Amino acid sequence: MTAFLLRPAWLVVLAALAAPAWSAESRGLAVEPATAGEPLPALLARALPRDPQVQTALAQLEIARERERQARSRLGPSLVASATRGGERAVELGRMLERHTDRAEAGLRWNLYNYGDDAAELAGAGRDTAAAVQELRRAREEAAERIATAAAELQRLDGLLPRALQRLDDVQRLVRQVQRQAELGKASDADAQQAQVSLLDAQIAHEQLLLDREGAQRRLAVLAGEPVGPLQPLAQDFAAGTGGADAAVPPDLAAAQPGVVSAAQLRAQAARERVRPVASVLAPRVDLEYRQRLSDRTSPALTTEQQNGWQLVARWELPLGGELPSRRRETQRRAEAAEAEAERTLRGVQADLVALGPREAASRRALAQLDDQVQRYDALLRAAALQFDAGRRTLAQLLQLHDARFNAQQRRADMAHQLRTAQLHRLALEGSLLQALQLASQED
Repeated sequence: MTAFLLRPAWLVVLAALAAPAWSAESRGLAVEPATAGEPLPALLARALPRDPQVQTALAQLEIARERERQARSRLGPSLVASATRGGERAVELGRMLERHTDRAEAGLRWNLYNYGDDAAELAGAGRDTAAAVQELRRAREEAAERIATAAAELQRLDGLLPRALQRLDDVQRLVRQVQRQAELGKASDADAQQAQVSLLDAQIAHEQLLLDREGAQRRLAVLAGEPVGPLQPLAQDFAAGTGGADAAVPPDLAAAQPGVVSAAQLRAQAARERVRPVASVLAPRVDLEYRQRLSDRTSPALTTEQQNGWQLVARWELPLGGELPSRRRETQRRAEAAEAEAERTLRGVQADLVALGPREAASRRALAQLDDQVQRYDALLRAAALQFDAGRRTLAQLLQLHDARFNAQQRRADMAHQLRTAQLHRLALEGSLLQALQLASQED
């Protein structure tokens, strides 16, 4: 008994480890109230226009619109202006002449008929523009999902840090209690060593969470393109989407119209618009041309001068190497490839949604079970603390309960994060994430 009253060296070290105050205020970890901070939609409204993927999609939309304008302009006439300056040697009435020409003309040229090639190109360009609009919506949804997922990870760590700090405080109190018992000869060296090991484990877990939170904060700042302050917590649960929580069959995406599927389908329609009938290979091109002479200073003057004129020309161009039939077959293959790609995209989205439905349902059930488990651990720890003080429960059992409760709290936080990220991904696949985050679906 006297050996426990000598304050051995390990007990001094243990007292030094237990001395610092590990409170939230001393560590600078005061948790923001649930209502404090900026709403995530406000951050997204600033971050999305700066996102590189969104900027790329916006540029592609402008490119598609310019191409549509070019296709539309081909349906109208073209203004033609020409200027000629030159000389020639000619024989006129048996006399050799040196003639100098300085002439200016203006005119209009209008393609009246080419078997609908220009109209088909305009229709295809219009579909391309609509597809680019959907690509922009898809880019905004994917960027919003990335930022929201990073914010959810930061929220997970913010929710877990107070639990780690609580565990650290509880173990610290146990260390002090064991220290006093050891000084009185009521605790063994093994108990004190075990308490020290548990304290070190709690410190390591807490500091690791601090490092993870710092990394999550930096990642969110990089994705948002600006330093990010405190954010309001995300909703615990989003409303079920078109896929449903227990979807067992591919959902109908006609109502949701996700951007990725709509863009692929519109590109397939654009490619099909550009496939011309077989007769277009042999059809002529009919052009109307009108010319008006503006000035003519030809010396010596010609005996006749044409002031204006018009002509209607039908022209057939049939490359003997098979270029025109090959060009038509190329557009057919492009249309088939685009349609297959649209089908592949649709099936991929449906497959992801089908997989997400049961995962969300399982996460909800597990979350409810983990909530109940954490509450039971809280009750067990309160009873175990009293039993330990009364000598009816060992230190090892009490430390094991602290570790078990913290592990349950970690699993609960991980499960809530898994459910939230799965819901964000589902909403992005369904094309309703922007609406769920209260963001307008901007096209430009």
